[in-house]
Amino acid sequence: MKEVLLLQTGLEILLIILLAALLWLTWRRPPQAGPGAFVPEEFRETIERFLAESEKISAAFSRNLEDKKSLSADLILKLDRRLTSYRELLAETEAAAAASLAELERVREEGRIAPPPAQAAPDLKANPAAPEVRALVMKLHREGLKVEDIAVRSRLHRGEVELILEVESQFDI
Repeated sequence: MKEVLLLQTGLEILLIILLAALLWLTWRRPPQAGPGAFVPEEFRETIERFLAESEKISAAFSRNLEDKKSLSADLILKLDRRLTSYRELLAETEAAAAASLAELERVREEGRIAPPPAQAAPDLKANPAAPEVRALVMKLHREGLKVEDIAVRSRLHRGEVELILEVESQFDI
């Protein structure tokens, strides 16, 4: 949109310069010459065609600019509506999450749910490539523990445990 404005401004400046040159030429013509005697007819026709084309282009740019302005206003209005909708949805989600957390805490306080297991410190993380860690994972899996419990006991991430189980099952003959 800036390019269109710059182009239109440039054309208008060029038109003003041409008009100024034409006025300067007409003021400097000799007094004995009649109107238009100093400006050749071909030059006058060229200027008139140029002015007519400039007016057409300027009108087209103005229409184009108005169309873009209208489209931009519509787009901003739609984006504003979506943003309002997303904010409302976010508020509803936050309220539902807060209610769920409150319910979970209430149930946990009643003792129906055991507290979550403490996570191992990051510096105590096991090496999943070590043979003894893979053996521990397989032993716990054969004992029937869930992937989450195996991950806590072996100090691995759940994805690492799942990967070890998948790889070991492929080589299990």
